[in-house]
Amino acid sequence: MEDTFTCKTPEDFIPGLALNKGFYFDVVKPIFEKEFPNVKYAAALIGHCSDVLGFDDYKSTDHVWGPRLQMFLEESEYEKLHEEIDNYFKYHLPFEYKGFPTNYKPVEGWFNNAYMQFKDAYPINHFIEITTVKSFYNRDISIDLNSNIGFKAWLAYPVQNLLELTSGEVFYDGFGELTDTRRKLSFFPLEVLLLRIYFLWQSINEEQAFIGRCAEQNDFIGETIIANRIVNKLIKLCFYYENKYYPYSKWFGTALKQLEIFKRVEPLIYTVMYSRTYKEREEALNELYIEVIKKHNSLNITEYVEPKIINYYKRGYLGFYSEQVIEKISEKIQWGRIKDIELLSKIELQDDSNFGVNYEVNKKIIAEAVE
Repeated sequence: MEDTFTCKTPEDFIPGLALNKGFYFDVVKPIFEKEFPNVKYAAALIGHCSDVLGFDDYKSTDHVWGPRLQMFLEESEYEKLHEEIDNYFKYHLPFEYKGFPTNYKPVEGWFNNAYMQFKDAYPINHFIEITTVKSFYNRDISIDLNSNIGFKAWLAYPVQNLLELTSGEVFYDGFGELTDTRRKLSFFPLEVLLLRIYFLWQSINEEQAFIGRCAEQNDFIGETIIANRIVNKLIKLCFYYENKYYPYSKWFGTALKQLEIFKRVEPLIYTVMYSRTYKEREEALNELYIEVIKKHNSLNITEYVEPKIINYYKRGYLGFYSEQVIEKISEKIQWGRIKDIELLSKIELQDDSNFGVNYEVNKKIIAEAVE
C-alpha cells in the first residue's frame, strides 16, 4: 500500500468542491438515506482549506483534500447516532471515488489533517466529519445559534474565520440550521463595517505623505514598502465595499481577481507596486484612491466623500484627502461604546498571515477596548 496519494499533474485534478458535490450526490446521499431514511441531516464542504474557497489545484491534494465533507445532525440525534453513522461509512463507502481514495492517513498531533491513502479492505478511515452545526461553528469562534450576534462578538470574529464559515457549498440542508447560521454570518452589520473601514482609512492617512518623503531621500526601498502597505489596505477596503470577507495572505491576491472592481484597479496596483519613478507611482496611487472612494460612495453608508487630491502641506506630495472620508465615517460611529480606539484597531490592523488569525487575542482586545 502506497504511503499517500497525490495528483502528479494538473490533468489529474478535479476542483475539490466539484469533486465533493459529486461524492455527496453519487455516493454519500444514496447509501446514507437508504440506511437512515428518517434521519434529518445537512451535508456540506465548508471550513478550512483551499478547496472550500475554490482556490485549490493539483498541489493541494497532498493534505486535507479528496472525497470529504461534513455531515451535520440535529443536536437531539447526534449522541445517539454519530458513532453508528461513522461506523457505517467505514464499511460501506467505496474504496475510491473518481480515482481518489476515500481512505485517509491521519497526521499525528494535527487536528483534522490527513492524507489520501489507497486501501482495499474494510474498515476505511473516511473523511466524512459527522458533527452538529453548534459544535462545528463553535470550534474556531463562539456563537449562540439561537440569538442575534452582539456588537462585541462581531468585533472579535477574525475575518478569515468568517470567510471559511460562509464559503464552500451546502449540498443539502434537511433542517435549515446550517443555512440559517451561514446567512447570519454572511457579512458584518453596518456598525462593525464602519469601524473596520475607519481603521483602514486612518492607518492609510498616517502614512500617505511618507511615500513622497522617502522619494526625496532616494529611499526607494522605504517608498516601495509604504506604497505596498497602503495598497494592501486599499484592497481590503475593496473587499469590504463589495460586502466580502478577504482571505489571509496566501489567497489574498487570488481572491482580489474575483471582485467586481478588479479590472479597474489591477493596472493601477501594478504601477504603484512596480514603478521605478515616484511621480508615476504617485499618479497611479491617486487614481487608485479615486476608484476605491467611488466604491465607498456607491454604498451610501456615509455622506458623499469628494474624490479630492491635495498637496500635502504644500510640500509637493499629491495624495487623496483621506481626512474627509475619516470624518464622514466617524460621524456614523457610536463612539460612546469605544474606550480605546487605538487598541481596538488591532482587530483589523494585524498580521495578514495565519499567525494573525487569532480569536482569543481579539476577545482580549475587545474586553479592554469596548464598553
